[in-house]
Amino acid sequence: MVETALLTDSTTVMPKDLIEGRDVTVIPVPIYAGGKEYREGVDITPEEFHFMLETLKERPSTAVPGLGEFASYYERLLQTHRNIVYPLASYRLSGLLNAAVQAAKQVRDAKIVVIDPPQDWEEELYIVHSGDPRTEEQLVEVGRLTDPIIAVMNTDYASGAAGLIAIEAINAIHEGRHIDEIVRRMIDAKRRTGIYLILNTLEYVVDRVGELRALLGTLLRIKPVLTLRHGYLEDVAKVRGERKAETKMIELVKQKVGDGRIDAYVLHTLAPDRAEAFLEQVKTELNIRNSWIDDAGASIARYTGRGGLGIAFTQVPNQ
Repeated sequence: MVETALLTDSTTVMPKDLIEGRDVTVIPVPIYAGGKEYREGVDITPEEFHFMLETLKERPSTAVPGLGEFASYYERLLQTHRNIVYPLASYRLSGLLNAAVQAAKQVRDAKIVVIDPPQDWEEELYIVHSGDPRTEEQLVEVGRLTDPIIAVMNTDYASGAAGLIAIEAINAIHEGRHIDEIVRRMIDAKRRTGIYLILNTLEYVVDRVGELRALLGTLLRIKPVLTLRHGYLEDVAKVRGERKAETKMIELVKQKVGDGRIDAYVLHTLAPDRAEAFLEQVKTELNIRNSWIDDAGASIARYTGRGGLGIAFTQVPNQ
C-alpha cells in the first residue's frame, strides 16, 4: 500500500498521464456562470468557459467546494492510505486553503499540518513556514506525528506552477518517503518554482488597471507579462506585441535560473499551436529536462482570456 495519497483540485494543472498513472485524486472546483454551477474538467470545457467569459454580462467565477465534500475526499482516501498531502492554490487567489483545513478538522483523529498559511493564522494546528529559521524543527515535529496526517500546503501559485510542486510530491510518495520528507520536498520545490504569463487582452483585469489604461493598452498592442509573487498576481514587464512578450518571458526565466536545468510547463488558453511553437523556442534557449503543454485552467484563464500563454518552471537541484 502507498502510505501517502496526493490530493489536488482543478485549479492545479498536472500532466494527465501522471494523474492517471500515479493515482492522483483531483477535486473538481465549482464554476458559477449564467446562474448555473459547473464542475471544472467535468461538465464544462475550456471552450465553453471562454465563450461564457466573452459573452455573459456577469463573468464566470470559480468557487470553493463545500466542507462536507472536502471531508468525504479525505475520509475516502484515508481508507486506503495513512496520510494525505494536498498542495493547493495561493490563499490570496482562492478560499481553498481555509476550506481544506476546516474540512480536515471534521476527520476523526486527523493531525492537520498547514504549510505556509497567512502569518496571522490563529489555528492551533501544526504549522510549517518555509521561510522560517525553524523550518527544520517544524518538520521534525511533523515526522513525530502519528497517522492519520492531512498536510495542506499553500503553494502561493496556481495552475501549472502548483502542478510542478505536486509532481515533486508524487515523486516523493512513490519513492516511499515519509510524510515529513514529502513536505520537505514540496517546500524545496516551491523555492525553485516560478511562473510568467502573457495577457492576450486587458479586458479581464480592468479592475486592476482601470478602463482607460486597458483601452490604451489594447490599442497600442501592449502585452503585460505577469507573475505570481508571494501569491499575488503582479506585472513584471510591458512589451508591444506577442513575439516580444514571449521572448521577454524566456529572458525572465533565464534571469532566475541562468544555465541551470529546469522542468518547464507551457500553459495556454485555447492556443495549442502557439504553445507548441513557444515550447520549441523554449527548448532552444533554456536547459530543459522535462517539458509539458497544457490548458492553463479557469483560475488563470479568467485573467488572460482566450489566447493567453505562460510558462511555469522548476529549477532542477544540483545532484
